[in-house]
Amino acid sequence: MAPTDSGKQNGSPHKSHSTASSESEAVEPSDEASTPGPDEPASTSVTSPSAPVKHPLHQIKAPGSVQALAVDDDVIFAGTQGGSIVVWSLETYELLATVPAHKESVLSLALSDDRSLLFSTGADAIVNVWSTESLQRLHSLYSHFEIGDVFCVAHSTKIQTLFWGAQNASIQWYRLSTDATAKSPVLNFSPGSRKHRFFDSLGPGGIANVIADEEVATSGRNSLGGRVLTVPSSNYLPYAHKSYIYSMLLVKGLFTRGRDEEVLITGGGDGTIKLWSIDDLSESGPKQITKFKNADSNVLSLSYRGSFLYAGLSDGVAHIYNLASNQLVQKLQVGHGDVSQILVGAESILCGTSQGWIKRYDDHFAEIESWQATAGKILAMGLTTTPDHDMVATGGNNSVLSFWSGKAGSQVSIAASARSNDELINALREFVAYRTVALNPICVRDCHEAVTFLRKKCNAFGGTTRLLSPQQGVNPILLARFPASKPTESTRSILFYGHYDVVDAEFDASSSNPTWNGDPFVLQPLNSYLYGRGVTDNKGPILAAIFAVADLVQHDSLSCNVTFLLEGDEEAGSRGFRQTVQSAHDAIGPVDYILLSNSYWLDDHIPCLTFGMRGVVHASVSVTSNRPDLHSGMDGKSVQHEPLKDLTVLLAALVGPSGTKVTIPDFYDTVDDLSESEVQAYASITSAFLPGHPEIKNEKAFALSLMQRWRYPNLTVHRIEVPEAKTAVTISGSAKATLSIRIVPSQTAEQIAQSLTEYLRAEFAKLQSSNTLTVTITSKADPWLADVKSEIYTALKDAIIDVWNPDIAAHQQRAFKISAGGNNTPETERVAATLSKSTTPKSAAASSSSTAAAAAVEVPTRTSHRRASSLATTGFFPPSTLPREPLFIREGGSIPAISFLESEFDAPAAMFPMGQASDNAHLDNERMRVENLYKGREVLKRVFARL
Repeated sequence: MAPTDSGKQNGSPHKSHSTASSESEAVEPSDEASTPGPDEPASTSVTSPSAPVKHPLHQIKAPGSVQALAVDDDVIFAGTQGGSIVVWSLETYELLATVPAHKESVLSLALSDDRSLLFSTGADAIVNVWSTESLQRLHSLYSHFEIGDVFCVAHSTKIQTLFWGAQNASIQWYRLSTDATAKSPVLNFSPGSRKHRFFDSLGPGGIANVIADEEVATSGRNSLGGRVLTVPSSNYLPYAHKSYIYSMLLVKGLFTRGRDEEVLITGGGDGTIKLWSIDDLSESGPKQITKFKNADSNVLSLSYRGSFLYAGLSDGVAHIYNLASNQLVQKLQVGHGDVSQILVGAESILCGTSQGWIKRYDDHFAEIESWQATAGKILAMGLTTTPDHDMVATGGNNSVLSFWSGKAGSQVSIAASARSNDELINALREFVAYRTVALNPICVRDCHEAVTFLRKKCNAFGGTTRLLSPQQGVNPILLARFPASKPTESTRSILFYGHYDVVDAEFDASSSNPTWNGDPFVLQPLNSYLYGRGVTDNKGPILAAIFAVADLVQHDSLSCNVTFLLEGDEEAGSRGFRQTVQSAHDAIGPVDYILLSNSYWLDDHIPCLTFGMRGVVHASVSVTSNRPDLHSGMDGKSVQHEPLKDLTVLLAALVGPSGTKVTIPDFYDTVDDLSESEVQAYASITSAFLPGHPEIKNEKAFALSLMQRWRYPNLTVHRIEVPEAKTAVTISGSAKATLSIRIVPSQTAEQIAQSLTEYLRAEFAKLQSSNTLTVTITSKADPWLADVKSEIYTALKDAIIDVWNPDIAAHQQRAFKISAGGNNTPETERVAATLSKSTTPKSAAASSSSTAAAAAVEVPTRTSHRRASSLATTGFFPPSTLPREPLFIREGGSIPAISFLESEFDAPAAMFPMGQASDNAHLDNERMRVENLYKGREVLKRVFARL
């Protein structure tokens, strides 16, 4: 049915605020006598001082306006303008599945009490019933009548009956337990086969061209699966309101007839709220008990707690009624447009408005918090509450699903901070906001404020802290110590090293092509990732480790002493770090193991443990002349030694004629031969990668490339500089090259630095040049290689297996299976999730669906029970091919602190990569996946509880 409300857009009830009735309303039968309430109370709006800016915990870009939400224990269902139902994880915000649910906008979603069924309604006049376990559609219900858009739905578990309210002001119902088993009526009343009053006018020759749903008409099913059922014409209450029915809910135990008694409550565009008895539907359907009138305001949303009913109205007002006494007890002047959504939590009332604002009130109706959630309209809200995870979800016409903390900022305790992943994100947001660039003078204050922030966190979580000052102009080092909860003589001591300084980043919002998607120093949680400078290198891992320790301290379960050594100058060469640590050796030690989290997986899919890194020698080579710049035409001579030509000869001598082999004498003599065990290790990595990386065409070539990056040395010339020439014919008086040599564990930085210097001087002497050679070793670091069979690596490996491969029985999760008859590719079908939230159906309706065809669910590639979706740059892993154990890998890069700390404290080090290969550390749009951060925290928590 075409809408008659001129204010209606996209089929959304929240955009339709006219009180005009639908076309099918001719004359409404007189209402039953309504129960009058006492005089209305004075309108009040009690406010408190405005709260600070509220940041979302996360945001997700949806495929259209988010017009309906339903929140389950572990996932959130969203109905969109395009007719899809989209499912995301509440833990990691990752996309789990998308199903084309309706031919037009999804307008409402609701869950059954046992969470086994999902109900959806839409602008296509259809009501669908889904299994929440698999997203299979079980039933598709439609009316004999032209009811128009279906705005709201509610389900009674007690009588197994579904109710919905429509655009033509009617209420309909369907008993799933009995009506669904009856013989389906003739199907020519389906919406797809009806003649539309406007769009199906007669064409040329007077012939009506009606588009019928042929599949439904012949089989009683359609491509999305499930039985297509016609609602009996007797299950229809016309003129339930004088306008659209926007909102509906079921309330138990309102009256004295029993705690299980159910009352249906509806709110309409006519400004009335009606209560209906549904005890006996067989005779005349729902019977009106009472109603409340709200002048000309549309009733857009309803919620309840106990005996109180909360109503959001179209004029910016929320009404609170005591249903036990039929009284309007409070009016809240919310403002900011219509109150399109209202939710009631355990301790507060939340109102969402059509201008994008959310206001929170306490139980005494005092405003305690308000913020603008979106520049558009709030069309849907949801609330989830667990012992350590309270969130409010909002969706609107900006096609963004946002998640907010379910508690006001002042209500978060230190204990909650140590427990909640939400508070980990909030802490990371504050941490990223400090522009901790060590070599930038304007960032000095931010660096000192950042280390103070970390110190306060550690103190609040039970640690003892002190600051170490390396040298003048260098950021302080934080030393934070957490003693074991129950120390003994055999208690281990772990030293966790990290750095809070970052590589600088710039953002120009006015640029037509900005390199960053947003301000690098403002955390942007988007589409299951966290974007911002330092989130993966190294601020995110530092906070994950601190919060992991805090969890154990709170529960008196920290089995080892944990000391944090966090410097602020790593990206600038760790100036003064060695001397400062040596001076504070006794305060830091003793140390049994050194732990770092400052590297990355080999790809975006398989967790890794790093056990080796190459060392590095950085050097500059300069050749200078005692003459000024000369003109090549006037002064150039073939026998004259020019600085740039001399430098070119030296660089060529370093790498030989092929440019790929270092010619320093004895350079390769100490490089270890490739052992059989190493060959097997590289083969294991390759075999683990091949099933998910079809781009790897040659297994041996891939293994060889890893060897070249990890276990063999290499020389790289990074830059050659000459003074800026005034013309193209200038002979520069000096030339400088910057180079580095990556070395392997059998080599030492000191030895290679000395050999490099001696060889360059010897080669320069052969030139008999009048110029001067200067070789400067700017920095050096020894290589590092660990024993993967050590106690700490065993603990890390076991923790990764437990966290990334949870026991199926203990970690029940969703299975969004794919229909063989859907529009899915064989590749997509291969990666359908295979776990079930439960091994048995939770309702009779769910169990009766065994013959229903699966819905055409779009499941993201590389789906598995441990990683539901990914934005990985390359690779595709069917669940059966993902290895259970982490890969043991090496890296070609260098971290100078590792080998130094090992030597200083005579303790082995271990590297736990927390981020993915595509994290873009040091690059634009640096990011970290939420799942990796959370699970990284959990891995470290298990290690600290075990050692």
